[in-house]
Amino acid sequence: MGSGKCIGMANKPGQSFGELCLLYDCPPPADCVSSGDPNEAEKACPDGSACSFWRIEKTTFRRILAVRTMRRDVRLREALQSVDHIGELDVEYLKKIADALHATSFERGETLFHEGEESDTFYLIGTEGKVQLSGSATGSKVLGPGMGFCENAISYDLSDELRNDGGGKKGSSGGGDGQPPVHDCTATALERTVILSMSKDHFEKVVGSLSDAILLSRDRRLLRSVPLLRDTDLEDFEYELLTALIETVVFRLDKEIFIEGDCVDEPALFIVRHGAVEIISEEYPRLNRVVQPGGFFGEDTLTPDENMRFGGAKGGNKYSDETVDVITDEVVLGKLTLATIDSVIQDLHRLGCRRKKNYNRKGKKKDDTLEPVDSLDDLEFHRLFGAGTFGRVWIVSPFGKKVPYALKIQCKRELLDQRQAGGAQRERAVMVKLDHPFVCKLVNTFQDEACIYMLLQFVQGGELLNLIQGGDVYGGLPESAAKFFVAGILEGLTHMHQRQICYRDLKPENVLLDKDGYPVIVDFGFCEFFFDRRFLLFILRLFRSRARETSRLTITPRPAAKIVSDKTYTFCGTPLYLAPEIILSRGHDRGVDYWALGCLAYEMLFGTTPFYARGIDQKGLFKRIVRGKWNIPKEHNKVNRTAIEFIWGMLQRRPAERLGCLAGGYRDIKNHAWLQEVNFGKLIKKKIQAPWVPDVADPLDTSNFESLDDAEDEDFLKGKAPLTPKEQLVFQDF
Repeated sequence: MGSGKCIGMANKPGQSFGELCLLYDCPPPADCVSSGDPNEAEKACPDGSACSFWRIEKTTFRRILAVRTMRRDVRLREALQSVDHIGELDVEYLKKIADALHATSFERGETLFHEGEESDTFYLIGTEGKVQLSGSATGSKVLGPGMGFCENAISYDLSDELRNDGGGKKGSSGGGDGQPPVHDCTATALERTVILSMSKDHFEKVVGSLSDAILLSRDRRLLRSVPLLRDTDLEDFEYELLTALIETVVFRLDKEIFIEGDCVDEPALFIVRHGAVEIISEEYPRLNRVVQPGGFFGEDTLTPDENMRFGGAKGGNKYSDETVDVITDEVVLGKLTLATIDSVIQDLHRLGCRRKKNYNRKGKKKDDTLEPVDSLDDLEFHRLFGAGTFGRVWIVSPFGKKVPYALKIQCKRELLDQRQAGGAQRERAVMVKLDHPFVCKLVNTFQDEACIYMLLQFVQGGELLNLIQGGDVYGGLPESAAKFFVAGILEGLTHMHQRQICYRDLKPENVLLDKDGYPVIVDFGFCEFFFDRRFLLFILRLFRSRARETSRLTITPRPAAKIVSDKTYTFCGTPLYLAPEIILSRGHDRGVDYWALGCLAYEMLFGTTPFYARGIDQKGLFKRIVRGKWNIPKEHNKVNRTAIEFIWGMLQRRPAERLGCLAGGYRDIKNHAWLQEVNFGKLIKKKIQAPWVPDVADPLDTSNFESLDDAEDEDFLKGKAPLTPKEQLVFQDF
């Protein structure tokens, strides 16, 4: 019932209603009233009621979907680990492959391929079915669920040192000369079978070269095992950068790479890829050894001298503790120089010791570019800037100084009553890790008995939304301006993603413009951390073992109900910018931010969001998003074709095929033809003239925002019950 009128009926067995409430936190669009005939009640329902139905709550529904997806991920990734060559890849690559596999059903007796045909696709049997491989030379064998075959279709061009000759190649042969192999058997489904497959071309689009992926995976694992780096508190993205910057060098027999006692001109860590070297030390005989492929040397050259100065270009005098001789005809090495390490980690004194983070004892960031504030008593309150359910935002500054800040004040009681205390804690934890010119900075946090306080960078230029809505006659921005803002937002998102943070609420209201006209991302209440990939396989195996212990889906470890490894299942965000995987509860990662960036790029160019239609309700909106149904307004044929291709790439329904989620990651977005004119080096240094610079009269000017000067500042704490000592513990680390 809506507005007193009947707007729909569910009067047949099997019909349903209320499904939108399972997907999104929203009130029912209409009242649902039983209208059964009381005289027929006994026939209709055994208990005599006018109507009976099955009901499922949103929490239960979403948990069932999440557990189903998690179990699928467990099975897929463990199956991929058992496949020759693919099993050598690290978790990030396995995730990409698992998400990109294409599912096809075959009935009993159907043929997948015939002997002698070219083999260009890798196959993996899903959760059900059997496949028989029969060949004139190979005989017959039967494969079951979780088993892969024809892996040689994607690994035939591996280099000799990466190829494992001992691995069995089921389903295809040949390819050793760099040519695609052919099937050495015929594959037939023995029963209804679900096959997951990936072609060679698709594999390289999603993962890149298998040789490069194996090499990077090996190098990444090895770098994590080097004591000097292992004892350094490096972020995941720093390991990735270091791995990508390892160069390959070749030395011949009897070449002395280091000589004991000699000054090292170029300190470097070396990884043996092919061949062998012998290490001899007269002063430290315990160091004597032969280093085979998979080993490393040169770690000692990366440490400072007795004056705490590093060698090479850093001016220190670093002497080698050992002589390193090549003892094979040729040795192929990976070389990571000290200069390269310095360019990535920024401070060589981090090496070998846990990083002394630039935070105070409570973990709050100290930003050297902003005036430090150690107490609320040091702040002068100027004007009310924002008001909401949980509290207020004030423009403040240190006494006697015109350095503006935004002070976000939140009521502890309201946060607890609305179950948002965890979100506030997570927002603080996220902002502590972020330090980027296009991301709002957290200066400090405070608390008292009733409230928590977040002292934030004040971004004066207003919302990006205001700029979009004030665009040309059709709405939107000039294409050059859209490129500028997309590039800046991408830099901010990349900074978050590198720190295992997914933003999840990108929209023009959450992008402010600073006094120079550059975009700054704000509001981190929906952000989520991902588990470190180093713990991923452990977590997956633990989850699987627990799943075997019980057949009930409702008994789930609390963290796993929300997040497993590299995906999260929380339904959040703004409907117009939601990615399909969020709506479908399939688990999501940073790909949802790229989807939202595609929606935002569309909105900047055309003045409206891609999936909005006049008169559409939320259910219709979600259907359009899941189907990927959008088009370009006819009035906007002036937009460059590369802009349309950019948006098309960002709005791919499958995350594994989305721009930013492919082999090149965020670099694919930066290198897209539409953004080729953007100099990202100058952008990050703010050396590019912004397309629009806000009018700012003074450091405390708030004229670019809606004025609240006439609003009454009611006491939002009035009537709030004080917290108990136990409740105060929730905020003890804030």
